[in-house]
Amino acid sequence: MAQRQWDYDYIVIGSGFGGSVMTCRLVEKGYDVCVLERGRQWKMHEFPRRPQEVQQNLIWKPQDGKYGLMEFQDSPESDAMTLTASGLGGGSLLYANVLYRMPAEFFKGWPGSYTRDLLDPYYDRVLKMMEAKPYPFESQTYYKNTPKTATLKRLADEVGIPEGATEKPRFVLPPLAVRFDGDFPGAQGVNSHGAVQSRCNKCGDCDIGCNIHAKNTLDLNYLFRARRIKKENQKVDVRTHAEVKRIEKKDDHYLITFVIPEFPMRENTLKAKHVILSAGSIGSTTLLLRMKKEGHLPLLSSWLGKKWCGNGDHMSLILNTEPIVDATVGPVITGALEYKFKDYDDGYPHGMYLQDAGYPAGFAWYLSGKIPQVKGIMGALNLVGQNVKKYLLKIVHAPNREDVNVGDLFSRVLDRAEFTKRAFLILGMGRDKPDGEIQLRPDNQPIIRWKMKDSKTHFDRVRAEMRKIAKILKGFNFEVPLIHLDKVIAVHPLGGCPMGNSREQGVVSPEGEVFGYPGLYVVDGSILPTSTGPNPSLTIAAVAEHIAEQIPDLKNRGLGRAEHEDYQRC
Repeated sequence: MAQRQWDYDYIVIGSGFGGSVMTCRLVEKGYDVCVLERGRQWKMHEFPRRPQEVQQNLIWKPQDGKYGLMEFQDSPESDAMTLTASGLGGGSLLYANVLYRMPAEFFKGWPGSYTRDLLDPYYDRVLKMMEAKPYPFESQTYYKNTPKTATLKRLADEVGIPEGATEKPRFVLPPLAVRFDGDFPGAQGVNSHGAVQSRCNKCGDCDIGCNIHAKNTLDLNYLFRARRIKKENQKVDVRTHAEVKRIEKKDDHYLITFVIPEFPMRENTLKAKHVILSAGSIGSTTLLLRMKKEGHLPLLSSWLGKKWCGNGDHMSLILNTEPIVDATVGPVITGALEYKFKDYDDGYPHGMYLQDAGYPAGFAWYLSGKIPQVKGIMGALNLVGQNVKKYLLKIVHAPNREDVNVGDLFSRVLDRAEFTKRAFLILGMGRDKPDGEIQLRPDNQPIIRWKMKDSKTHFDRVRAEMRKIAKILKGFNFEVPLIHLDKVIAVHPLGGCPMGNSREQGVVSPEGEVFGYPGLYVVDGSILPTSTGPNPSLTIAAVAEHIAEQIPDLKNRGLGRAEHEDYQRC
């Protein structure tokens, strides 16, 4: 038999909703697989919480010696600010757990045979793997006590039919990748893949890493399964702290050069027959743009960088609401209002979603400390005054007939947190136009060229509904100031390596393979050719499941590993 010329059958770059799914399914098919993830693995109770930990371990910025959980990218010449994750499990570490199916009409403009009917079985497969279920607001007493969910449900009855809508908005409890099983909050158990998880305790820490692993992140299902099921003599390696710098085509295989971010001058190289690039919209597109610019992958399509969008992301904070919403109680997102609208004037289908948003209790304490509250200040002054009074009474030997239980004095010192109890954060998303482009600056850093004016229909509708909700709740609507500069904060960046039926229509085929480079795939949010409307994670994973299914299964070939290696060279 000919000697094998590569280290792995497949190298997977990135471990988000594309990379983790592909890794698991390729391992199941019998291939040797290596995952390269730039971030670290975050185990239970390792996400940063203490001030000094947050300072050092929350942000990803290697040039400042920070190798944390989240990366913010922004520049004056860019029309969008983006937030992406770093760590084993990719975006699942930071997203708000929502797994939402894409409506059938939104597949208009997708290539190949992609339809809702095609993806439905794969949607089911992902939901089962991730053990997702709706928030048990209506079935479990403990979770029913979630004020922001009750507020959102009430709004569905009061907002009415907005201008341009085809029907009244509908309140839904979408599937959440959260563990709600257990006898008490925080109770530990084992999921269907063998990983230890805890029951959700409604702490609201979902977006900064769930320290009790109540969140069904990809490292606890797809990747966990991949590491457990490898067969005899099969290589399944998951390498963290491995940031890929180059992809080069060499004869019948690819060279992957990566570095440990803490030691960027020490390069390491691996050979693979196939490569799955799954570094996300920004990461995958930026890496391929660099490879094209440097001449390593010169045949990449002219569509590279194009069809970018932010999935219509917008958020608004409604302050001083009449009802108490207490957004620190519950998972970050529990429910949604679904809006169905008439199409854009050019026929592009439109719809949008408004979702309740929570935040950690620690953030509420931070705000309480930064925003002075009269009652808290008066309580502190009263406590000091009472102690001075007691000291003076002691000096003059006067009797003190006051209650010796002074707990009420100390409780009055604490802020009443009226600001955070009556602050309702609403997340909006939907169908903006995929007409942005990721480009490289001279220093090879990515910038996003995208104009809000082409998606004005969407943003006008989102903002109008947020103002209406503020009025219903008798609060003040505070929008993210960047919206007035026609700039968005995109937590759902999509596109950059869009699918197409040919090289003249996209960067990758409907099966995810890069035109001009057999064996090189892109499988993540960058290949989606339009916005999804609802949260895109489930659709990205379902597309990955579909692509993975198209790859031949070794165990069904009737070949041994050595025979298969020769077969692949034919």
